[in-house]
Amino acid sequence: MTDNHSFSNIQNENYDQQSYIQKREVVTTNNMTTFVIDQQEDQQFEQRPLQTPNEGQEQSMLSIPEQEEEEEQKFPFFLGENNCFVQKLFFIHLTSYCLFLKKNVLDKGEKICDKHLPKLSFSENIKQTVEQSQQKLERIQYIHFYDLVKLVFFGELKFLTLISCLSYCCETIAKNGISVIMSLLITSVSQKKMDEAYNYAIGYILLSLIGIIFRHHGSNFSMIFSSKARMMLVNLVFNKLTDLSSFSIKEANIGKILNLISGDINQLESILYMIFQSSVILLSVGIGCYILWVRFNGAIGVLVLAIVFLAYPIQIALQSFNSGTLKQSKQFQDKRLKLTNELVEGIRLIKMYAWEEAFYQMISTIRKDEFKCLFKIAIRSSIDRLFTILSQIWSSLIFFIILHYSGYREIMSVAEMISTLQLLSSFKISCILMVSYAIQSAILIKISFERITNILNIKNREMEKVKDDRTTIKNLQIDENSQNLRIQFNNFDGYWQNPEVLESKPILKGISLDISDGELWAIIGKVGSGKSSLINALLFEMPFYKGEFLINGKEAEKGTLNTAYVEQEPYIFPGTIRNNILFGRSFDKVLYQRVIHASQLEQDLLQMKFHDQTEIGERGTTLSGGQKARLSFARALYQLADLYLLDDPLSAVDAHVARNMFQTGIKEFIQEYQVMMNPNKNKPIVVLVTHQIQYALECDKIAVMNNGEVIMSGTFEDLKTKIDTINDDLAGQLCQSPSPKQRKFKRSIISHRSKIRNAKINSLIVKEADQQRLINLKTYSTYFSYWKLLIFILILGLETGSENHDIDQAYLILGLLTLGLLICNLMKYILNSISVQSTTQKIHNKMLNSLIKAPISYFDVNPSGRIINRFSNDLSLCDYSTNTVILDVLEIIGYFCFALVTLAILQPFFLIMIVFIIIIDVYQYIFLKKIISQLKELELMQRSPLFDFLKQTLSGIAQVRVYKQKEWFRNQFLQLSNKCNLNSLTYQYATRCFGFNLDIVGCIAQTVGIFLFLYFNNDNIPVLAQGILMLTTYNDGLQYGLRQLINFETQMNSYNRMFQIIDIKSEAPHTTKADQQYSNFPQNGDVTFDNIHMQYRDNCPYVLQGLTFKIKSGEKIGCVGRTGAGKSSIIQAIFRMNEIDKSFISKLEIANVDIQTLGLHKLRSSIGIIPQSPFLFSGTIRQNLDPLQQFNDDQLWMALEDSNLTNYVKSLPKGLDSNIEDVNSVFSVGQKQLICLARIILSQKKIIVLDEATANVDMQTDEFIQNTIKKKFQNSTLITIAHRLNTIADYDKVMVMSDGKVIEFDSPFNLLALSNSSISIDKHSEFSRLVVNTGDENAQQIFDISKQYQNIND
Repeated sequence: MTDNHSFSNIQNENYDQQSYIQKREVVTTNNMTTFVIDQQEDQQFEQRPLQTPNEGQEQSMLSIPEQEEEEEQKFPFFLGENNCFVQKLFFIHLTSYCLFLKKNVLDKGEKICDKHLPKLSFSENIKQTVEQSQQKLERIQYIHFYDLVKLVFFGELKFLTLISCLSYCCETIAKNGISVIMSLLITSVSQKKMDEAYNYAIGYILLSLIGIIFRHHGSNFSMIFSSKARMMLVNLVFNKLTDLSSFSIKEANIGKILNLISGDINQLESILYMIFQSSVILLSVGIGCYILWVRFNGAIGVLVLAIVFLAYPIQIALQSFNSGTLKQSKQFQDKRLKLTNELVEGIRLIKMYAWEEAFYQMISTIRKDEFKCLFKIAIRSSIDRLFTILSQIWSSLIFFIILHYSGYREIMSVAEMISTLQLLSSFKISCILMVSYAIQSAILIKISFERITNILNIKNREMEKVKDDRTTIKNLQIDENSQNLRIQFNNFDGYWQNPEVLESKPILKGISLDISDGELWAIIGKVGSGKSSLINALLFEMPFYKGEFLINGKEAEKGTLNTAYVEQEPYIFPGTIRNNILFGRSFDKVLYQRVIHASQLEQDLLQMKFHDQTEIGERGTTLSGGQKARLSFARALYQLADLYLLDDPLSAVDAHVARNMFQTGIKEFIQEYQVMMNPNKNKPIVVLVTHQIQYALECDKIAVMNNGEVIMSGTFEDLKTKIDTINDDLAGQLCQSPSPKQRKFKRSIISHRSKIRNAKINSLIVKEADQQRLINLKTYSTYFSYWKLLIFILILGLETGSENHDIDQAYLILGLLTLGLLICNLMKYILNSISVQSTTQKIHNKMLNSLIKAPISYFDVNPSGRIINRFSNDLSLCDYSTNTVILDVLEIIGYFCFALVTLAILQPFFLIMIVFIIIIDVYQYIFLKKIISQLKELELMQRSPLFDFLKQTLSGIAQVRVYKQKEWFRNQFLQLSNKCNLNSLTYQYATRCFGFNLDIVGCIAQTVGIFLFLYFNNDNIPVLAQGILMLTTYNDGLQYGLRQLINFETQMNSYNRMFQIIDIKSEAPHTTKADQQYSNFPQNGDVTFDNIHMQYRDNCPYVLQGLTFKIKSGEKIGCVGRTGAGKSSIIQAIFRMNEIDKSFISKLEIANVDIQTLGLHKLRSSIGIIPQSPFLFSGTIRQNLDPLQQFNDDQLWMALEDSNLTNYVKSLPKGLDSNIEDVNSVFSVGQKQLICLARIILSQKKIIVLDEATANVDMQTDEFIQNTIKKKFQNSTLITIAHRLNTIADYDKVMVMSDGKVIEFDSPFNLLALSNSSISIDKHSEFSRLVVNTGDENAQQIFDISKQYQNIND
């Protein structure tokens, strides 16, 4: 009687303490609480995913707010919408847009952003292109490299392919025509036929103008093609990935997928653009051969091309070597990005384990191998460039020597020599350089397309029934008397690998279960017993099976049942809490409010400033483990599913919250409310995996699993009768438990709902544009500071020397000059390659070093996709492009300056034109440089959301498939792709405008120059010829050179973004002088907190508010309290993940040493931790246990023995050296936790922290971990943040937290009992309230354990 009376008193007091502020009427009917909400219709309805929301409904998730953006658009037209054909022909519409940006943005001191971009035209939209291409791919059974080539070039983009090739063909004809007309022009002047000469000059100018128009339109069309092709390929890969199961994606290698999207496909954009310029090689060669044949009266004229083509074998040999090296570099890049991604994803635990240096070494070692490959490619490409750029000089020299000494032409006319030089100059670009680019592009396209086809050809591991030779299987049929039977397993074996191909052991063995409508099943078992694997089978995520698996009496098919899934490690994406719950479904107020109530999120939302519009970080970094579990639970409830698969969501929350979730969420919402709302539908089925036996007892049926088998199943009463037939500790524990009793249930009530509804969105994630720094002189000085000054000066000197190549009549001097040019350029190229590649290598290492030392808050506000983008897309751009861009700028602009000086000497009157050229070009460069640079910056920033979305989708692919939101995710990705495409095209349009206008200015100067030379120099044929040659060639590369100069500045955006990571303000020093002074730290396990205040970020509320307590060495302390009380914040403070506020007089000491004086590495490496979510990374089991390589094999095996993992690890193919590429397939969550236990056993720390470490394991494993720690660390201080109060009942003290303060701190017994004579809980304390909430029987058990422990210690 005393027992029940004391329990009753505490329960009643708890109820009395609740004050309900209710502004709306609360009506309770049939144990269901309903709420009358303003202007809400009583009629309930289920809205399917992707349904267009009606008026009054709110669109869910991170939809791209197109409508809002359209209203804000400053340029509400697509480019060319209001322009005629002639204006488009001369790119006037692009010039007008650039002038619009100058007037409305730059002149106002603003920065170009999304609202200044034009609209996306129908032809630029990739939606139809993607859809049509997807349909074509689906008709191909196995996709080959050639299929992808056909799809990209001759599929939906065939018009762009055709018109690009035609434009370049017309330009080639015009260029070769110029050579003919130039010869005729000079001949006419030499024969004093000035009228003909002027006519030829007009023809020359017209051909130049035609060539310019066709060249730029060809470039424009090929650029549109490359941008659309890139986004089409990205979407095809994304669509394929959304078709795959979680297992198939893990098989595909996450690092490879990330590298493919961020590296390969982005790189394809520039490669596809160049391939069209290479398409006219044969036409150019054919026309050139004809002209030379006619000019030199026979085959001897073609000899010069044969000499030029000597470069081809060298190019082919060099690029074939590069092909193999490039494949190697891609493999290293895949590994590096995968490990870097794991570093970013697991940074919090890596810091706690003090493994930063280990990860730095692993990643930098892979990068070193990648760098070696990149350096080889750069050197070979430099040699290739050497023969290409100088081909005009050495080929013409050899040709003229052969002609002279062979007797073919002892005397050559100036017209023949000059026009031949001009033709060879054209060939240098159209044949030699383009052949080099064509070979490189073909190799890169082949490698990238093969990598893409590898992804597109991945066979999705949908659940497949394999041949079964067993004879024990009976055909299952639904009993006529059991019409409610929905799911049946009979002798079901589940496999991760196909047993017909590989000899593999079944993960699930001989499963036989019958599940009927409306049943609530509990799946219980030890760690690694196969509980989550059974859930995977029900999700159709297990690739192969034998036996029978039926739904509604038919062979099970995915999609038959509408399923909801709560995973053990909840999937949370960046966005608001509401969007995470809705997950693609339309917003229904009544349903939403009920879900919030049923998932116990009301109090959490009310404590948050922005309530359900609070933005949460990636992976839910701003939420506790319990809040993540409840959010995932709420998402499942909102689906109103037929089948609920709940993988242990109750373990991650406090006992009373778990009780409320079980009662209101499962018992009331699913089994009562949902049935009431859909009376004509079958009753929903719930399968609950749990380690908490008290909830299993209240389920309709229970299945006990061990080693992948269901050893017992049935009702609780059935299991009691079967207990004698098996010998299983868990079953014994189950059947020794008392029968479930109906108990009073305390329900919470929703209050302040109007606040929740009216809250505004709070942005946690910092916008990338807000972080972006402008490129200035400091950016360039920072970049070139990585170069050696002497090498930089030497490269400039060699460039100056390589421009002085006056043509002398003496072939010997010409030969020596040519040789000197070859040597100078070779040295220049090699020095440049060394400087560029070593600079990117240094930048990568500094980035990595800065990243591992960044404060944890940096990772909370920056999505991992954005960070990885720096190590993938930005670094790849710099690795592959900077070398070429710098050389282009030096050579092209250097030659342009030399040509202008030469023209001024030959014709002084041309100085006027030179001044005109310089003024106009400089003006264009100044204002268009800003536009192009900012547009490129915008384009690069837009790639991050695309990459982020891909990563988020991959990490939550199980949820996407379960909730049938594949199409929604595809549509969202397509919208992001279109936005990315618009940014890319706008940038390209601006560069095209810049290039065309420069060429037009050059054409005008060319026109004036030719007539000046004709008028003033018609009596000096050599000067006239040299002047015309210079006029023809000086401007050829100017626009390209200046665009490359701007391109170098836009590349500085990538460097700038990497410098931002390098410049991250580091957390406290990892090593200090005090480390040596306290070399044996900590000498004991004393922990002292004195008036500690802490906040996670500036302007955030304090999570610790004057926290004060003292723990003696060797004490075992349990820390409890409701969510948000500050339990985990204690860990953050101890590990200095967040620094305490030093403005208060406070003290945080370990072993009487102020931890603020220690280096972070010394501090963190001295404390052991088993986290709530265990962390394993790619690599061997050995590396995961001992990444710092401090222990030998015997020590590792001993730790595994103590962790009860020896037999399991020995069963793996290579034991300790087994590679954990997919940790989820090798270890269950509970086994991962045991790996974490083995880690701290190895390290033998004096202070051990358990952060809800046993939440995801069964009671037996929980007890095993606790006993192992107590046995191995008898003299160590143990701090445990616990949800299971049973685990801390025999601790020395319990610390009860509330609002960042300690409200109770005493032994468990003293907090539960008024005196030593008490036989049950009779003390009114916060801890006693928490204990009572676990249930009467369990509360008494906790009391008995605490009393027994108290008596022993007394």
